[in-house]
Amino acid sequence: MNILIVCTGNTCRSPMAEAILKKAIEESGRNIEEYCISSAGISTVDGMKASQNSIEVLKELGIDLSNHKSKVITKELIDKSDIILTMTKSHKEILVQAVSKCKEKVYTFKGFVNENDADISDPFGGNLGTYRDTMNEIMYSVNEIVKKI
Repeated sequence: MNILIVCTGNTCRSPMAEAILKKAIEESGRNIEEYCISSAGISTVDGMKASQNSIEVLKELGIDLSNHKSKVITKELIDKSDIILTMTKSHKEILVQAVSKCKEKVYTFKGFVNENDADISDPFGGNLGTYRDTMNEIMYSVNEIVKKI
């Protein structure tokens, strides 16, 4: 199963969500080899590092994000994905407008598990506490996503 997680710059939310989801799948006892989980940004450039605060808060979970490199979302990434999870409703709308045939597989991160269609807050430029809050938002949804996939 190919899961693509999308945010704006692919340096904060989506790389955190990608790494947390991978860890949660492994910890659930499932074979991680059956999943291809990646992330990309709608408004970014290829090759940027994850934000330092993203790296720091994921260390608290035993996750090393220091080797992350941002990727620009492409039609190829969209086409090969089975599920696309966006951090916000506006990210979802942008993808559906750009590639209308992806509508059936694009969900907001929270909306995929029917919690609600609320956005995952953007910690960009915030302190460690702000990033930790975003990490906790992601973790809450990840636990439900793992049950559903």
